[in-house]
Amino acid sequence: MKITKFLVLTMLFFSPLKAQEEEPLAEKIKKVSLRLLEDYTQPLITSFGTGVSTGLFHSAKSHNFLGFDIGLRGMYITIPDFAKTFDAKVLVCSLQSGKYEYDSLVIEDASTIFGPKVRKYVPVSGNTVGIPPYIPEGFDRTGVPFFMPQLNVGLIFGSELAVRYIPVTFHGSSVHFLGLGIKQNLNKLPFMKNVFLPIDFALGGAIQNFYIMDSLRNTILSSRTWNLQILASKDLIVFEPMIGFGLEGTDVHFEYDFEYEVPDPNGEPGDRIKRTDHINVNMSAQNNNRLIAGFTLKLAILYIHYDYNLTPHYKTHNGIIGFTIR
Repeated sequence: MKITKFLVLTMLFFSPLKAQEEEPLAEKIKKVSLRLLEDYTQPLITSFGTGVSTGLFHSAKSHNFLGFDIGLRGMYITIPDFAKTFDAKVLVCSLQSGKYEYDSLVIEDASTIFGPKVRKYVPVSGNTVGIPPYIPEGFDRTGVPFFMPQLNVGLIFGSELAVRYIPVTFHGSSVHFLGLGIKQNLNKLPFMKNVFLPIDFALGGAIQNFYIMDSLRNTILSSRTWNLQILASKDLIVFEPMIGFGLEGTDVHFEYDFEYEVPDPNGEPGDRIKRTDHINVNMSAQNNNRLIAGFTLKLAILYIHYDYNLTPHYKTHNGIIGFTIR
C-alpha cells in the first residue's frame, strides 16, 4: 500500500506499547507519541486549514439569479520561524531483569514537517529503544502554495452558492475535496430594498471536506473545515475594494495500521518483537480567525482579485483569476 511521504513521517511518532508487564508505560508512550505527532505535524494541519479557508468570497456583492463566475484561486501560506522547530520529548525504553523501564529525554530544536532537513536520532545503546527512534527531517519550507478552483452561482434574494471540488487518483489512491458555501448579500434582502447603504455587506459560511483513500478504499486521512465570514465591499465600476473578518476551524482525522518494534524480554540483547496497532488520531488546526483586505479589478467578463489574510499564526496571500457573467 502506497501512502504519502507525510503519512510515512507522521507514523514514526505513534508507538503505543502494549506491554503486559508495564501498563503505565504503555499509557506514557501513547501520551508522548501523541504529543510528538501533534508538534511535528501541527504546522501542516494549520497551514492546510488556513489555505482552504482562504478565497471563499472575493466580494460582498452577489450575482443576479443564475449569474455565475468561475475562477482559480492561488494561495501562498507563509510559515513562521517558530513553526519550524520544537523541543521533542521522547522516551528511552530498556529491559532490566526482564521488565521494561523507561526515562524521558528532550531533543532540542527538532524539525517540524516544514523545518530544516536535519534528522535527529534518539541516543541509545545496547537493548535500549528510542520511542520514536528519531525525529525525522522536515521539508525546509518558508511557505506553502495552494490552488483551488471554485464556481459561484447566484440564487434568489441576493444569495449565492459557492462550490469547490477536486477529485484526484494517484497510484491507486484517491484524493477528494468538496466544499460548499453560501453567501447572502444583505443589501438585496427584501426588507432592505428601501434602505440606502453606500457599500455592500454580506454574510457567508462554508463547510469543506477532504479525504485520502488507499487502493483498498480505506480512508487514511480526512478533514472538515467550517467558516463564517462578514464582508464589506464598494463597487467602483472596474475596481472593488473589500474588507472582511472570519471565524474558522479545521479538524483532521488519521487512521492507519502502524508496525513497530520493542525489545524482546525473552530474547537475546538486541532482539526485537514486531507489533502492529490500528491507530486513530484526531487533531485540530490552530487557525481560528482572520482579517481580510483586498480588491478586484474587472475587465469586461474577466476579473483579477487579490487579498491579504492576517491570521494569528500564518499570513496568507490569495490571488484569483476568472471570468464572470452577472
